[in-house]
Amino acid sequence: MTTPTAAPTTWGDPFPLGLASFGISALVLSTVMSGIVDPAALPAVLPLALALGFATELVAGLVHFRRGETFPALVFTAYAGFWLSYALLVQFYGPMVTAGGAAITGMFLLAWALFTTYMLLAALRTNTTTIVIFVLLAGVFYLAAFGSFLGSAGLGKTAGYVLILDALVALYASAAIIVNTTWDRTVLPVP
Repeated sequence: MTTPTAAPTTWGDPFPLGLASFGISALVLSTVMSGIVDPAALPAVLPLALALGFATELVAGLVHFRRGETFPALVFTAYAGFWLSYALLVQFYGPMVTAGGAAITGMFLLAWALFTTYMLLAALRTNTTTIVIFVLLAGVFYLAAFGSFLGSAGLGKTAGYVLILDALVALYASAAIIVNTTWDRTVLPVP
């Protein structure tokens, strides 16, 4: 008697999920960073950062790993780590720092800028939309890092406006992938 072999499990494309998770979380955070929304509202961003930015991007990244897609897997799992560490820094650990807070925040942001830069190098082998997302995100991290190091609210606000644009590009890419897949044709081009 032969044991039946289970059919291989197929996994859907998690890329639009990861992009939507990033785009929504980044869009809400960017309104606080840019000053469009009062900075006192920052704690209200943290639940979104944890539930969507962290948890959902982590799921998207793990599915990419399961599918053997290393680049998007690393992108989404690493940035899930960003959202978790950012929420912890803002809510719990940052307020405990009495000396050197701006420097450690600057280093936190600079480390992410460096990571984003080498992910941008990898993205150069993908498509224009993904490249734009990484160029803008690297700009956000560098502006925010140097804004923190220099105590410049202006650089931080500029980072927020760049993040708005980045979030909108990510949301467009997510929409294009899911709409094109659902319609089984190109409705929204992804250059």
